Amino acid sequence: MIAYLLLAHGNPAHLQRLISRLRSDGTAFFIHVDKKADQGAFSHLRADDVTLLPAPVAVHWGDFSQVDAILLLMTTALAAGPFTRFVLLSGVDYPLWPTVSIDAFFADEPDAEYINLVPMPCAAAGKPLARLTTYTLRPTLSPLHRLTLRVLLKARIIPRERDYRPALGSLTPYGGSTWWALTRAACEYVVDYTGRNPGLVRFFKGTQYADETFLHTILGNSPLMANVKRNLTYTDWSAGGASPANMSARHVDYFRTNTQFSADDVYGSGPMIFARKFSDSDDALLQAMDAALGGSRPDQEKIC
Repeated sequence: MIAYLLLAHGNPAHLQRLISRLRSDGTAFFIHVDKKADQGAFSHLRADDVTLLPAPVAVHWGDFSQVDAILLLMTTALAAGPFTRFVLLSGVDYPLWPTVSIDAFFADEPDAEYINLVPMPCAAAGKPLARLTTYTLRPTLSPLHRLTLRVLLKARIIPRERDYRPALGSLTPYGGSTWWALTRAACEYVVDYTGRNPGLVRFFKGTQYADETFLHTILGNSPLMANVKRNLTYTDWSAGGASPANMSARHVDYFRTNTQFSADDVYGSGPMIFARKFSDSDDALLQAMDAALGGSRPDQEKIC
């Protein structure tokens, strides 16, 4: 049984298409819509197999609030049923394989943890220790709190550069990518470890891109590390910059002619089953994707 954990802040039509494409017996969808977004634009997605989290958090790019949303998705799905596989996707992802092949893939690899992990620092993966050692003001703080901290930082009463070792203790820091496909055991381990280590949480709240280091550090130091394989989501970073490229006709043509291609990089080698990112305006591209996946788009629900 697969629980898809979806982080969304826009593109509700694409999200509905994604759900329709991935829907199968025993599969359920848990959606966190950024509190800053229009919640009503997603209300039509509710269904017996679709849960919209009722109390979402306001997610800010690069902030620990993204981890808060992920943990909320994890705990909600863990409590909802006996799911054995938990797949974190963004609301602008799309599968590269037919659903029956995805289901079979996870059934054949019940113990594998698909998450990008490298020990930090790792220049090849763009994971410097500065992500942990440079104290970062959170955008969720009140203006007065932020001003106070800025003054203390400028006066060097609070150091801008921190030693991460007191907070991490014996843990080796790990970094990777936000998106993953984990087992129930891994999700339970992360939730339990987080609850028992509030000091670690406080430390990571003062770091940037915690969605690429927090869970990774916990799992990288766990017994589950022996089962880790690279993640399954294709992202095009070839242009550089802070955000990946949008999928284009060029990408879709490649997907259609390379139906089960693999990646091989610093995180290891393995199949790419999902791709990001698409949007509501990519209807023609997604029709081509659907044709490549086997037949026209599934229309269990009307795409709005």
